[in-house]
Amino acid sequence: MSSLTRLIVLGAVHQFQPVHGYFLRRELMTWHVDEWANIQPGSIYNALRSLKQDGYVAENGTESAGKRPERTIYQMTPEGEVEFLRLLRLTLWTVETFDTKPVMALTSFMFALSRDEVLAALAHRVTEIDAKIVSNGFHIEDVARSTTTPLYVREIFELATARLRGEQQWARDLSERVRAGEYSFAGEPESDRARSARSLSE
Repeated sequence: MSSLTRLIVLGAVHQFQPVHGYFLRRELMTWHVDEWANIQPGSIYNALRSLKQDGYVAENGTESAGKRPERTIYQMTPEGEVEFLRLLRLTLWTVETFDTKPVMALTSFMFALSRDEVLAALAHRVTEIDAKIVSNGFHIEDVARSTTTPLYVREIFELATARLRGEQQWARDLSERVRAGEYSFAGEPESDRARSARSLSE
């Protein structure tokens, strides 16, 4: 199981617990994780089983409704909470040059961190992106000097730079919204959306 899948499934359990696998599958599909994170519906159940084996989630009884088969309810363990926050912070503070999936996962679970930490990390992302754009410029120069690398390979770095500039502007805009009080973060009153989401899983 990839670290991205681990983060997304752990984060979903954290958000909706106590929760059964079918609800997680249905909810995550509404997030289109099969498209941007390449997580297929069946792999969500496999991830839950793997996380249980690792001690990050635990079974918390079963439930049944009507003639449907019993569904196992899952809850985060203390070890799971630590692992979730570790993965979330790693994603928050690390900029990927070519991969958008981690930062998209970040937007789903940043509420689990404090507003101050999110603002600090977003400021760091803006600065780190500047450095990666400079680095891409040197890669482009290397391609131009190379006697074996096809010249069109530079477009990989041009595309990455354009994507990074877009992410950088997003980070600036998000910082402004967060600083203005949008969203709810750890230690703050829970948002209506989060409350509604939890009630759906009960």
